[in-house]
Amino acid sequence: MGWEIDGVTLEQREAVQPPPPLGEAAAAAGLIDDLQSRVVGALTFDQENCDWLLLPAPTPPKSPSLTDETSSTPKNASIKPYVGMPFENIHAAEKFYKEYAHDIGFAVRVGQQRKDNDIVLWKRFMCSRQGFRDNKDNAVNAPPSEGKKKRNFAETRCGCDAYIYVKLDADNRYTIQSMVDEHNHGLVSPDKRHLLRSNRSVSERAKNTLFNCHKASMGTSQPYRLLHVSEGGFDNVGCTLRDLQNYYRDLRKKITNADAEMFVAQLERKKKINPDFFYDFAVDEQGRLVHVFWADAVSRKNYSHFCDVISFDSTYSTNQYNMIFAPFTGVNHHLQNIFIAGAFLANEKVESYEWLFKTFLVAMGGVAPRLIITDEAASIRAAIAKIFPDSVHRLCMWHIMEKFPEKVGGYSSVNDENSDFWPRLNACVWGSETGEEFESDWNSLMSEYGLDGNEWIQNRYRIREEWIPAYYMDVPLAGVLRTTSRSESANGFFSHFIHRKLSFVEFWLRFETALEWQRQEELKADNKSIHSAPQLKTSWPMEKQGSVLYTHEVFLSFQKEVVAARDHCWVQNITLSDEMKIVTIGDGRKKDRDIHVSMMPTCSCKLFLSRGIPCRHIILVLRGEKQVELPVDYFLQRWEKRCKRYWNTLDDKILESNDPAMRKKIANVRNKFEDLIRKANNSEEGMDFLLLGISNLEEPLDQMTSPNKQSKQDEYEAFIGCHIPNEVTVHPPTDICSKGRSKRIKKSKEVNACKKKRKVP
Repeated sequence: MGWEIDGVTLEQREAVQPPPPLGEAAAAAGLIDDLQSRVVGALTFDQENCDWLLLPAPTPPKSPSLTDETSSTPKNASIKPYVGMPFENIHAAEKFYKEYAHDIGFAVRVGQQRKDNDIVLWKRFMCSRQGFRDNKDNAVNAPPSEGKKKRNFAETRCGCDAYIYVKLDADNRYTIQSMVDEHNHGLVSPDKRHLLRSNRSVSERAKNTLFNCHKASMGTSQPYRLLHVSEGGFDNVGCTLRDLQNYYRDLRKKITNADAEMFVAQLERKKKINPDFFYDFAVDEQGRLVHVFWADAVSRKNYSHFCDVISFDSTYSTNQYNMIFAPFTGVNHHLQNIFIAGAFLANEKVESYEWLFKTFLVAMGGVAPRLIITDEAASIRAAIAKIFPDSVHRLCMWHIMEKFPEKVGGYSSVNDENSDFWPRLNACVWGSETGEEFESDWNSLMSEYGLDGNEWIQNRYRIREEWIPAYYMDVPLAGVLRTTSRSESANGFFSHFIHRKLSFVEFWLRFETALEWQRQEELKADNKSIHSAPQLKTSWPMEKQGSVLYTHEVFLSFQKEVVAARDHCWVQNITLSDEMKIVTIGDGRKKDRDIHVSMMPTCSCKLFLSRGIPCRHIILVLRGEKQVELPVDYFLQRWEKRCKRYWNTLDDKILESNDPAMRKKIANVRNKFEDLIRKANNSEEGMDFLLLGISNLEEPLDQMTSPNKQSKQDEYEAFIGCHIPNEVTVHPPTDICSKGRSKRIKKSKEVNACKKKRKVP
């Protein structure tokens, strides 16, 4: 009885004969009349239909020439294939032939095979330059396809005959049954062999580098350059930049239809990890995502401390669906911007913002912000009036001031080199302390420069009470978010991971990394404030008191006031009025300040009211009243080092995308390996010893861990952190039109500079 597999004899398996070598098949069929011709036929075997097919014939081996890099097998090549060469399995045969091809200088293409019950009976591996391409689409007289732009491909096929034919024998081993070792083309030189397609693959290290760099808001070129340096050259990377780009392209294609579903799944996973994570979303009749909101436990706790002043900005560049990214930003006790909550909206209608603000209230326990600063959108204004009726609403000065150069850039009087328009404008906008003072300076400035007829400027003046600081000096802490640099900082933070090409999943990966970075900066500031002391500039106990209570960043502002009180302020007059002492203080500036002395003195400069820091005038008066230290009421808890210990409405919980313990172990192992490599770097004996030790670990690790190789989808899911669903219920939005800006508004000087750089044809 013959040898059997699954009850089927080998003779039965060979009922359909495998194809002979291509050259022999063509010769037997009598199809090659002229071996020099490249326009004749050859036969190949159709494994599905068990029939022979006519294909272009191979060309004869090319004679070696002096210009060829090589045309035959090098003498120092590794083991050459031979008829009868055995292999344990078909994968070993493929691995051997590809390694042999790399040593010789050609790429391998996997050819035909025959299977029975998932067992490969025979398989062909051939030179990648075997056969010819179908040139019917490239015919000279072929009309161009409408609406399609054809790519130009370099021709690589030249009819090479080199191949090996591997077959399963009676001993359950695979052996080479037939082969051709000669090539009809020059082989690739050693310095270019890393570019052969069959020798290229995106390694696990390259994938991890690619994924980590994308999480850090980098593109694909940066990780490839990093790999080039870390691996010691392009030939050691194992792939080209295009291979890396194609690998990431496949990821984006894989998640295209499931992007919104996976984004919601990410939020749900966060909720399961930490119940204090809050999110909500809405879909339309077609199941397409229209609104989504989220705020994690740390953000919600931060809001309980710093809900007094919130910035809401919906003018950021949107994602690939043109949805509006709308973050809520606060200011912590280190004067740092902090993320409070975020949302994507399908449109800028009043109803969308009402949904968002209602959801925000639910997430924050019904507590509305005391002061909210937004852009000029009328829909936002209407929604705030309805949902946050008790909140003070102001417009963002930064957005308005950024538009000034564009709106007045055409006026020659403004652009004159000797013009003092911009310094006077800034002094008028930022320095006015009363509405009357602002109106007088504004009207004088606009009239002098001929801007009083500008419609945009007239509209800004009409709504002056909504954005000029002089009109809300009495609003507590209204001055905290008034600076341009703070708005620029927030804009710079979000712009790193927001642009029009990103999907939801890509956004979330970058966003989490950026948020971790922001919170790390807060931890560093906490550590510095708690475990170090700032340098004092006076001997006043008040300054020492402030250095103990305030964070370093706030203390520097307070210290400035203390030094000014000592060096630049003096008492000009003291009067009594209705049992109230009024002290007039001079400080070398245009105005004298009146301090109303009571149980808690107040000053006409309103610095303490608008920014929460005692002014120099109050400090001097209290010193005159023989008060060694400031009353505790002058130290707002929101500026103190330990302010977060006063209110613990939400417990701190770790929010990690992966198991933090495992992440730490991986980092430790990686660092240990890198330390060992550095130690052995200058010793060939040491490097060989290290390589041998690592190689000896492979077999025990294979027995300890799962031998199954991850599929590409498994790799993608591990990177993203959630499953890629087969059935989608939440679909990505389509056909959205928003008026959010896509790029930063350029100033007139930048626009003019760009025009000068343009080449004239």
